[in-house]
Amino acid sequence: MPTQIKEEIGFLSLMGKVEPTNSLTIRDNRTGKEYSIPVHHNAVDALAFKAIRAPNTAAYAPDQTQNGLRLYDPGFQNTAVSESTITYVDGVRGMIQYRGINIEDLVGKVSFEDTAYLLVWGHLPSAEERTNFMQKLKSVPMVSRNVFDVIRSFPASAPPLTMLIAGLSALQASQPETIPAFAAKNLYLGNLPYVDEQIVNLFANYAVISAIVYCNMTGNTFKDPQPQFSYIENLLYMMGHVDPETGLPRAKHVSCMTRLWTLVADHEMTCSTAAFLHTASALTDVVACQISAIAASSGILHGGAIEVAYKNIRKVGSVANVARKIEGVKAGKERLFGYGHRLYKTVDPRSTFIRQILEELNEETSVDPDLSIAMELDRIASSDEYFTSRKLKANADMFASFAYKAMGFPVEFILPLSILSRTQGLMAHWREAMMGRANIWRPQQIYTGNTAAEIQVADVTGASD
Repeated sequence: MPTQIKEEIGFLSLMGKVEPTNSLTIRDNRTGKEYSIPVHHNAVDALAFKAIRAPNTAAYAPDQTQNGLRLYDPGFQNTAVSESTITYVDGVRGMIQYRGINIEDLVGKVSFEDTAYLLVWGHLPSAEERTNFMQKLKSVPMVSRNVFDVIRSFPASAPPLTMLIAGLSALQASQPETIPAFAAKNLYLGNLPYVDEQIVNLFANYAVISAIVYCNMTGNTFKDPQPQFSYIENLLYMMGHVDPETGLPRAKHVSCMTRLWTLVADHEMTCSTAAFLHTASALTDVVACQISAIAASSGILHGGAIEVAYKNIRKVGSVANVARKIEGVKAGKERLFGYGHRLYKTVDPRSTFIRQILEELNEETSVDPDLSIAMELDRIASSDEYFTSRKLKANADMFASFAYKAMGFPVEFILPLSILSRTQGLMAHWREAMMGRANIWRPQQIYTGNTAAEIQVADVTGASD
């Protein structure tokens, strides 16, 4: 048996000093060597594994054994790509905290502006800080005419996310000085005053662009934001989603949306957040990052699942057909989109609050046939052993979509609203990333194809001796 050699591998990220006993011991049976890798916050540094090398004597050269051990994790199911102080999600205990504050202590007690400030700048604002933040939001100039023109060039039937991306691209085109490559220099990394300015601009501009898209879809007339309104009030006002008698945003809808937006403001490293940060790691501008997040959100395994779920709900036809739908799912013939979540092993803590919101909107939900079907599906799924044993519950975004539908928003615009509500979390992640060091995200792959040594030239060209 080869002599065992124990090698200490230091934690290469800036994660603090690690006690010798808090470590992972690995024996490489290829070489007989033994390694000790520090554990910090129940994690090990992936770079530490590069010290675990074996001679490059394998028959397959692309394994590159001499360059160190690689970690294979398709879908990042057990990979942490950053350290963050923004949001803590405990899927076992059913807990979400923003900056160390339980969401239960925020919902219904703070405004959108408060939650956004908490996430982005790390603490709940004082009265003066809130006033200043709101004033900055309202002082952002209206987007240029080309943004309106680009969005209005789309047919009303176009998917709204395509209009949002086009509108944001038009916004970029109107302010090229904010694009680092165009300016030929780093603009944001370590430059927090400019980062903060761009965060405020994105908040204001994205709400306007969302409202323009909504008006283009619905035929409503876009209205300029009003200084006396809050962020959410102005969004509804610009959209024309108002009480027809008063022409003002409905207080009930403002209250419901404020609580919804507190609940879904951030959810750690989601697919779209990762897409946002992947783009940010290249030191782009924040608009480019937002476009990446929107594109990721459109996928049917992420935000797009909600739209798919609703369209499948419509296919059910009526409440009377719900039992048949459930049986099809249990038989493996159909899928119930919007159910199940990778993180939660218990009830999503947001669901309780969203159910309360739905109860307040009961008058609206009771007359909507799609919502009646959705609620009956959830009633059965919540008690059926097939779903309960697999912990398949409607996720919070699904319930939030019910609330948006009850407030009169078309199904196709629910995802754009969801993305808008999570922009506060995305801005917090961008600011945090710009406080760090330059570190472009460039994952590895494991090559499993043929090599040149295995292919004769004749095989490629078709030539013969």
